[in-house]
Amino acid sequence: MKAALLREIGKPLVVEDVPVPQLEPDEVLVATRTCGICRTDLHIQDGLAYVPNLPHIPGHEPAGVVAEVGTAVDGVTVGQRVVPHLFVSKGECRYTRAGEHAQATHLQGIIGVTRPGGFAEYFAAPARNLLPLPDDVPFDIGGLTSCAVITAVHAFRKSGLQSGDTAVVLGAGGIGLMLVQILNRAGIRTVAVSRSPVSLKLASEAGADLSLQIGDTATADRIREFAADKDGADAVFELVGLAETMKVAADYTARGGKIIVIGEEAEFPAIDTIQIAQRELQIIGSRNGGKQDALDALQMMSAGIIRPQIAGTFALNDINEALDSVRSGQAHGRVIVTI
Repeated sequence: MKAALLREIGKPLVVEDVPVPQLEPDEVLVATRTCGICRTDLHIQDGLAYVPNLPHIPGHEPAGVVAEVGTAVDGVTVGQRVVPHLFVSKGECRYTRAGEHAQATHLQGIIGVTRPGGFAEYFAAPARNLLPLPDDVPFDIGGLTSCAVITAVHAFRKSGLQSGDTAVVLGAGGIGLMLVQILNRAGIRTVAVSRSPVSLKLASEAGADLSLQIGDTATADRIREFAADKDGADAVFELVGLAETMKVAADYTARGGKIIVIGEEAEFPAIDTIQIAQRELQIIGSRNGGKQDALDALQMMSAGIIRPQIAGTFALNDINEALDSVRSGQAHGRVIVTI
């Protein structure tokens, strides 16, 4: 099969022929149709956060059709449209029993991150990790369930926001735009903040009540003025992960409010502990999501509540051009690789 391989950290991927995965009895072989690109793919390429065994096939937002099932698999049929839940584990722990599958203590790997993924004509996954893709959800946006969409759904749940509350989405990229759509449907007063005028325009179209520039010194004051109690946002979704954006997130947050940290970068938050303690700020990490989050994400896409923005589509042979388009910051939405 044809696959894009990372052979060396910091180097471009190489498209070449490799063997089709050999299935374990509990696994399923999926013929890949599409695979989204996430900034985590860039982190893997750069050697940040995750360092898989090389050579490695990245790609953790795939969608496809079941091509073969293992000898011990029931309930999955050849030809079925599927997407994976990424976190592969065996047995149970207190986190998986609570539906927090991304926090499993017995994690065996993450599809496309530490296990071979979807930048290939086929990928293998345990049958228990596969979810049916509704017929009315196209492959290109369906594959985003595995990371982008599930992350937005999970982060919203972590926030505990109620109708009439005020939220800030800091970073109106692919996940940010989905969060705006979810918040809008939930009756949350929503402010989108970004450097990009294009992203702010898309956020307004997605349902943001206000769209503001991050570099504007008046932005924090405008958020406080917009908030129902004039004190700031009940929750700020921080999707960038930089020290400077964590600092402004604190400026946007009301007393007792929450900063939901989704963006991941190798930086240290520029928030002083005096501010955290005296204003009783809550800083909450949010990573991917559980299987129920994924099922709900699929239902929300089927119902039209979440409408992922596709920034561009590339063939597998053009994988490095696709990755560069994400790295440049010019992709306003998700970039998709078609297989």
